[in-house]
Amino acid sequence: MAERDDETLGALAHSISMTYSLLVDVCQALPVPITLPADRHVPVTGAVSAIQRVAELVKDQPMGELQEMQLFTGCIHLLAAIDLYVLCVTRYQETRAEGVGANLIYSDEALRRLLAWLLTNGTA
Repeated sequence: MAERDDETLGALAHSISMTYSLLVDVCQALPVPITLPADRHVPVTGAVSAIQRVAELVKDQPMGELQEMQLFTGCIHLLAAIDLYVLCVTRYQETRAEGVGANLIYSDEALRRLLAWLLTNGTA
């Protein structure tokens, strides 16, 4: 059982990293670009504070309400996924692992739609 849990945690960590990379791309494409740490290995504390910073700066972006909401949604769901992941590492529970995955789905969806809008509307 522990081996399967470790595999799940590894897959979730990779998914969190991929969603964070998507957020980095979105932030670079914003009308007022935001630079996030994008080293090969960004410590969780650095990533969390950067994501929180983006969530705080959403209203400063010259874009529509829907796009602001997509960026904010992407950030808060990514933060929730990270929080649940940390809890899951401390004490693995399948429901927490599923919560990480669910939050990443919501974050990815919002960020992908926003990135498509940014690229289509020439703000990037």
